[in-house]
Amino acid sequence: MNTRQVLKLALTGCDREEAAKAAGMSLGSLNNQISGELPYLPKGKTQNVLDRVYNLIDVTFSETGKMVILEKLAEEWGFMLIANPVIRATDCPAVAKIAEIMREFAAVIDETARAITDGRIEKWEAEKIRERWEIVKRLTEEFVLACETGVYQGAVSNDKK
Repeated sequence: MNTRQVLKLALTGCDREEAAKAAGMSLGSLNNQISGELPYLPKGKTQNVLDRVYNLIDVTFSETGKMVILEKLAEEWGFMLIANPVIRATDCPAVAKIAEIMREFAAVIDETARAITDGRIEKWEAEKIRERWEIVKRLTEEFVLACETGVYQGAVSNDKK
């Protein structure tokens, strides 16, 4: 990833002086981080703030297998971090994958029904529902990606051609 280009793109239309102030640095320092210039380092060798965050995310993910930093940043702004799935449907007919998605969706409904039996949903119950929902989202995204990449193109029966 070219972090300098990402920073330039992110700052397009922003008041760089305000952005620098929010980041706790001078405008000159922000501009230097974007251009990669500092008096004591060769151009392109200076780690900017985004490089440092990227490296921290890379190390924590490598060590833990979790994307906690990105997940929490996404949540802070009302987004959800969802990794691009690996297609696991190459040997699985589309109908079987759809059935798997439906079973998992039914599990979400079952979990929700169990949670609401007392008329309220506790935080720990919501977390269990969320776990099931994440599985449904992953399976559905895998299926859609498989469809988009043509995995099921040859799966049409003769009477449908």
